[in-house]
Amino acid sequence: FILRSYERYVSTTHWHWYLVNTANLFKMDNEEIVTAADASDMNDVDLEGDAPDASQLPSVEEVRMNQSLAPDANETKRRRKKCYLWSSVVLLMALLGLIIGVSVSKSKSRSAGSAQSAAPPAPRPTYSPPSPTSTRPAPTPVPEMTGAERVKAAEAFLMTTGVSSEDDLKRSGSPQHLALKWISKEDSLRVPIPSNPEDLGTYKAQKFVQRYALATFYYSTEGDSWFYPFSFLSGKDECEWYEIHTEGEEVYFWGAHCEGGTDEGTVSQIWLPNNDMAGTIPQELEQFTNLRVFALEYNLNITGTLPDAFHSMPDLSVIVLSNNMIEGKIPSSFKKLSNLEFLALDDNQMEGNLDHIKNTDTIKYVYLEDNFFAEPLSDSTFAGWKKLHQLDLSDNEFRGTVPASLFNHEHLTVLDLHDNDLTGPIPDIPTAQEKLNYLALHKNSLSGPIPSTIKHLTALTDLDLSHNQLTGDLQENLKHLDLVYLFLGENQFDANPVPAFISEMTSLTELSLKKCNLHGSIPDSFGALSDLFLLDLDKNKLTGTIPDSLGDLDNLIVLMLNRNRLTGTVPEALGNLPALGVLLVDGNDGLTGSLDFMCSDTGGQGTFFALSADCGGTSPTIDCNSECCNICCGDPDEKCDDMGWTANYDPIWELSYQRYRFEFDMERRMRE
Repeated sequence: FILRSYERYVSTTHWHWYLVNTANLFKMDNEEIVTAADASDMNDVDLEGDAPDASQLPSVEEVRMNQSLAPDANETKRRRKKCYLWSSVVLLMALLGLIIGVSVSKSKSRSAGSAQSAAPPAPRPTYSPPSPTSTRPAPTPVPEMTGAERVKAAEAFLMTTGVSSEDDLKRSGSPQHLALKWISKEDSLRVPIPSNPEDLGTYKAQKFVQRYALATFYYSTEGDSWFYPFSFLSGKDECEWYEIHTEGEEVYFWGAHCEGGTDEGTVSQIWLPNNDMAGTIPQELEQFTNLRVFALEYNLNITGTLPDAFHSMPDLSVIVLSNNMIEGKIPSSFKKLSNLEFLALDDNQMEGNLDHIKNTDTIKYVYLEDNFFAEPLSDSTFAGWKKLHQLDLSDNEFRGTVPASLFNHEHLTVLDLHDNDLTGPIPDIPTAQEKLNYLALHKNSLSGPIPSTIKHLTALTDLDLSHNQLTGDLQENLKHLDLVYLFLGENQFDANPVPAFISEMTSLTELSLKKCNLHGSIPDSFGALSDLFLLDLDKNKLTGTIPDSLGDLDNLIVLMLNRNRLTGTVPEALGNLPALGVLLVDGNDGLTGSLDFMCSDTGGQGTFFALSADCGGTSPTIDCNSECCNICCGDPDEKCDDMGWTANYDPIWELSYQRYRFEFDMERRMRE
């Protein structure tokens, strides 16, 4: 799924941002709930006041007994009066006590009501027997640590466990020092700080360590300047420091994403593309032992060397650090990446060799182009990569020969070794290779003929062998390939006419035969190559006229016929080509006539990126006003006889090795 998602992602030209709402879904209203603890507390409330005990009053039986024991009536009357008197006193005292008790009770009730006026009415409690006295001592409450105490405890744990070094933690302004201060004093989540170093690696310490490590990563990559913060250093759980990006049915998590949710989740993905990140990648990255994806492509300003922090990441399968300014060598801990499948370190300033990834037998996609890697390539270099699908080592300083064993990789679809220091012949191709569709070996020093076994690359669509020292004939076996892109220019082929088989390659969209020692005329049959949008025949010895049939190439964008020996006039049919933006016809002394029709209101496209002709100097051979021809060769200030007009083709893996623009070496034109 990761690789499929990445393939979908890299073909996308528009990025959309979606915010993730992480609201609490289950909220309880405390004002509507009376807990069991609240109810038990109510059992001790005295609602009856301090009334005297009813047992203090004489009973009816006692009164009757006193009456039956009276000796005579007078004595009875006397005693009755005395009893009435004492009874009245007792009743009066009881009544006064009851009144006082009720008053006190009401007073207490008012006092409680004024203190909790917002509380709902409590039910009248019923009697409950007293709880038995516990013999267990009451737990001693743990006081909340102050900020300074948390800093001290966190620093001790991080140093003792080796998560960060003492120097980094104590150096004011370091990413580690800032992260320590944040998680100890400023983080509203107040993650518990583990005290036992033996807890490292357990869930008890996991949340603290990974939150601290992410904070260190944030400060180390100048998080305050990120284009988008992805909730980093917010009060959310660190497993919620991400946003969701969708592209069709695919869903991507940009930021820090966890497996296992927020409670027990561990960081499994850090993906922050094109986010204006700078600074360096910290050593604390090694704390993410469950990491699967680590991608920081197109941040442009991440510098320094890669930390040797990949020794405990058995699940890491995708590393994408393209288009930054990372220096140094591939870390030795890459040897431990037993599940690595996708490695993109392209467009950096890295150097060294491939020793630490040679034995990674799970690897499928390797993109190391545009660096300073240097070592002799041999069959043993790639012997361990049995699952290899795409390999791009272009624009480096690799030496040696093209390893023949690369063509034995049955899954290989892309092989790009261009712009290195490779020498020797192109090796023979085994008959078993049926997957390779893109082969780029240009800008090396390869010699010898194109092997006839190249016809065994039956799936090949893109072939670039230009800018080498190849000799012999243009191999006719090429006609057996259904190519859409063929660049053979600037080699040392034998002098020959334009090969007839070229006209049979009707799938071609780009054809460059620049400086191929061609002579004779331009075949009229080229007009049948209806899909062409680039035709480069520059710097040959072609003669005759420009065929009118080229005016049938409605998709043509670039047409370079300069520096030949063509004669006659430029066909007006070229003025009707709807997409033509580059037309070079300079350096043909036999061409005459006017080119103004290319920019007229009734024909032509008006404005060209480049329209060159011999229309300058004291004796121009072509008439073309300056508003139409923006390059008039013959003028002393105009550079024309140069090699800057090369349709450089340096595709990138992010766009599936498809051309996305035309780029000519204008700086080279200015230098020459």
